[in-house]
Amino acid sequence: MEEATIYFVANGEAAADDELRELVHRLRERDYEVQVRPTWESGDAHRLTIEAIAAGADAVVGCGGDGTLHEIVNAAMSSESPPIVGGLAYGTGNDFLSAIGIEQRQGPAQFEGWLEDRPTAIDVGVANDGYFLNMATAGVGAQITAATSPQLKDKVGSLAYFVSAIPAAVDLATFGAEIDSPSLQWSGAASFVFVGNGPQSGGGWHFCPAAKIDDGLLDVVIVPDMPLTAMAGELRAMVQAREPGDYGPVIYRQLEALSVEFDRDVPINLDGEPQEGRRFEFGLRPRALRFLIP
Repeated sequence: MEEATIYFVANGEAAADDELRELVHRLRERDYEVQVRPTWESGDAHRLTIEAIAAGADAVVGCGGDGTLHEIVNAAMSSESPPIVGGLAYGTGNDFLSAIGIEQRQGPAQFEGWLEDRPTAIDVGVANDGYFLNMATAGVGAQITAATSPQLKDKVGSLAYFVSAIPAAVDLATFGAEIDSPSLQWSGAASFVFVGNGPQSGGGWHFCPAAKIDDGLLDVVIVPDMPLTAMAGELRAMVQAREPGDYGPVIYRQLEALSVEFDRDVPINLDGEPQEGRRFEFGLRPRALRFLIP
C-alpha cells in the first residue's frame, strides 16, 4: 500500500506504547496519512471503525486483543467495501494474531514490512447476525471467558483463563444440543462445542488444530459429556494429531455451515466476547476480508 490512509484503533496499553508512537511517526514521514483513535470502553472499536470507513480509511488496524479485532471486523463487514484490516497484539489472549505469527508487542517493529506485501484474503465466520474472525465457543469455556475479570487478566495475562478454569472443571456443566449440517447430525449432552475459523482460543489452546483462515471451511469440535480425565486424553490426542476425525466420543469435522440448537439459553463467546442464546446458525464468508499478515 502506498500513500494510504491508516487508522490505528488502540486500547490503553497500545496508545501509551512508545514503539507504536514511533511507528506512527515513521509512517507519516513516508507520506501515509495516519490517524490514531484510542478506545475507552466496550463498543468503542466498532464505533471508531465505522467512523474511519466513513472518512475513507484504506486500512483499520486494531491495537489490542481478540475483542478489539472482533469489533473492528464486525464494523468492517457491515460495509459494502470493507477496508483492509490488521492487528497489533496488545491484548490478553491475542489468539487470532498469535496464530498468524504476530507476537505480543512485536508488531510495531514489523508493520512497515507488512505494507510491502499484498493483504491476504481470509474467511470470516458468521454466527446469526454477527461475525467472528477466530472462534465461537459454547460451554464452560464461554463461562470462563465471561467470568475472568479484567483485573485478573492484567495480573497474569493468558494464564488468567487457566486460573479461572480450575473451579469450573471440577463442576463441569453440560447442556443438550442438536447439531445439523448436510454432512453431520448429532444430538446429546455436550460439555463443549467449538466452531473455529482459526485454530486456537482461550490464550493459546488449539481446540481446532487443523483450522485454516482461508480454506472456506469451519472446524467444528463436539465434546460430549464424559469424565474429565477421559476428556483430557481425547482432546490431547486430537491436538497432537492435528486433523479432523473421531477421537473416542469427541467429534471433529470441517463444514461449510451448521445449525446448533441448545435445550436452554447457553453462554457462548465469539472471539472471546460473551453472548447467550439458544439457537445459532453458523456459516462462512469465504475470503471476504483483506488482512495484513506477516
